[in-house]
Amino acid sequence: MRYLVVGYGSVSETVEQETDVSAVGSERLARLVGVPLDEFVDVYPLDERLMTALTDWAQLTFTPETRDYFLEVVAE
Repeated sequence: MRYLVVGYGSVSETVEQETDVSAVGSERLARLVGVPLDEFVDVYPLDERLMTALTDWAQLTFTPETRDYFLEVVAE
């Protein structure tokens, strides 16, 4: 599995940013969104709390004024 943070344009709804955060670890990401690891297979909207954690863990920069962000679990 790969774990991606995807930013969609708030107006255009097209992908404007995509970052692989797999290095953070599946268990840590599942705990962050509050889902058991064996059920961690979906797309999760990122709120301010989640963005703050990912900023610390993966050195991401977010622009929530212009983008909507999601954590997406992608099968390889």
